[in-house]
Formats: sequence, C-alpha cells, structure tokens
Amino acid sequence: MYGRLQRNQRNENRVLRSRWTALSFFAAFACLTIQLPNHAMAQHSHGVLTPGVTFPTDDSVLDESPQMIMMSFRVDVTLLKLALYTAEGQWINIGFGYDPNRMADSFAYPLGFELPESEYYIARWSVTDGKRGLLNGEFKFSIGDEAIRPSEIIASKVSDAVESLPSTGSYRVVPKE
Repeated sequence: MYGRLQRNQRNENRVLRSRWTALSFFAAFACLTIQLPNHAMAQHSHGVLTPGVTFPTDDSVLDESPQMIMMSFRVDVTLLKLALYTAEGQWINIGFGYDPNRMADSFAYPLGFELPESEYYIARWSVTDGKRGLLNGEFKFSIGDEAIRPSEIIASKVSDAVESLPSTGSYRVVPKE
C-alpha cells in the first residue's frame, strides 16, 4: 500500500513538473512577445535570426515526451526547415511543411504522438527573413526519469584516440595506450 502511494505521489509530482514547465514556457513566450515590438528596432542585426525561446529548451531533460515543438524569434522569419532526429540520426516525421508565404516570429508544431526511444533528440531548423540570408541551428533535449543532458551524453562519447602523423605523410588514428 505504501509503495503504491509513493508511486502515485511520484506520478503526480511528474505531472505537476510537466505542467509547471509548460506554464513557465508560455509565460516567457508571452513576455517575449510583448517586449519584442519595443526592442526589435534597437537591436543590431547580429543574432537577430537566432531563436529567443525554444521548447524544449536546448540541452534540457524532460520528464515526458513533449506535446509540441515551439520556437520564437526576435523578428518575423520564414521557417524553411524544422526536422527532428534521434541521437542516431533517424528522422522523425513531425509533419512540418514549408510555407513560403508564412512569415512570423513564432512557430508551434504539435507532435500528437510519443517520440521513439532515443538517448536524446535533435531539432534542426533553418530560417530566413529575406534580408540577412539563411541561418541554420539546432537544439537538443532528452526525455525520461533516468535521462541525462544531451551535452553530457555527447561529451562521454568523445574518443580518446590519438592522432599519429608519421613523417611519411600517411595518416592514421591509433587508440590511446
């Protein structure tokens, strides 16, 4: 009985954290949307096309699969690409379709399904505002109780091999001894 009560309490806490995360994102999104018109003209062009807010946030760990992918920008942009991949590089169809006539400062794509198992996920995007050219970017996130931040997973996979460059000009990589 006590074990079941603890499990129920953990599940309730997980749901509350998930709702709190979504509520926090929407509050930040609303603040950003209200402040953008006042400050957009004062900003320099450097970094204007980078997202101000993404959900999930870059390098985050979520309790459960997100219900949507969201991005907001400092200026109106055309979203050319939004693709989701597993850590192994497998494409996940999220139903994104390029619309050349849509310029906006925020985009939301409902997922409507549980993501397949993966150590982490990579959302890759491309935008243009018609003036500054093309900008590509990505953000990563993990899901689950035992999940680890994507940056930690990637860092743990860095090879400890050492380059060996003999005078003959041949190239090979040998394991560290």
